[in-house]
Amino acid sequence: MFDTVVLAGSGKPEPLTEQEGVSNKAFIMIHGKPMLSYILKALQETPSVGRVVVVGPLKELEQLCGDDCSFESVPEAGSMLDNLAEGFKAVDQNRLSLIVTGDIPLINRETIEDFLSRCAPHDQDFYYPVISRDTCLRHFPETKRTYVRLKDGHITGANIALLSPSWFMANRARLEMFISYRKKPLKLLRLLPLSFAFRYLFKILSVSDLENHLSRLLGLKARAVFCNCVEAAVDVDKLNDLELVKKTLSGRS
Repeated sequence: MFDTVVLAGSGKPEPLTEQEGVSNKAFIMIHGKPMLSYILKALQETPSVGRVVVVGPLKELEQLCGDDCSFESVPEAGSMLDNLAEGFKAVDQNRLSLIVTGDIPLINRETIEDFLSRCAPHDQDFYYPVISRDTCLRHFPETKRTYVRLKDGHITGANIALLSPSWFMANRARLEMFISYRKKPLKLLRLLPLSFAFRYLFKILSVSDLENHLSRLLGLKARAVFCNCVEAAVDVDKLNDLELVKKTLSGRS
């Protein structure tokens, strides 16, 4: 079983939170429940998930914790990486931990289990999901995402990952730029050698190329995981994202 860190820290004010009357989008109400509660329910129903640690505002988290939502609360510390560091202090440092953001309420048990099973035999330091544009549009044609065009096709990522806490604690600085560019794939390409830029322009740069170079760049064993976890790619950043999520969750009930 995998310990899980849920990142539900408060971010800077944004139009969506102001419109919904909250300071933290993880607590936007969706059909009478905070967005975060849908994520916690999915984790609790997932057989491969063990301890769940949520990093966020303690007062709001205390109101969620109960029989239906069992987790450990850790106070938020600032940036995403600050919060991740605090969460990792509460889990087993010597085993891979699942990381989940607090803004993907469509995630479910099947999505999580599928991703974790595709990461087997779990002998790398970092696993990141890769999803094709066709898969995203087939499931959620309304969603607008940023895709990067590679030899393997047009791809995007998602808001879950498996990461070694011990590697993170020792090498956090190496992740700063990678995290800051996580939604800007073209900027990520600037971290790569000039030869990669040419390979990209001629459509012969592959996921495997990126995987190998980022492993060397970050000093870890990394693996890109092709999967269908589109629910983990639908993060609520804008009003149209929220409307899509509300519509989808309404159809599940």
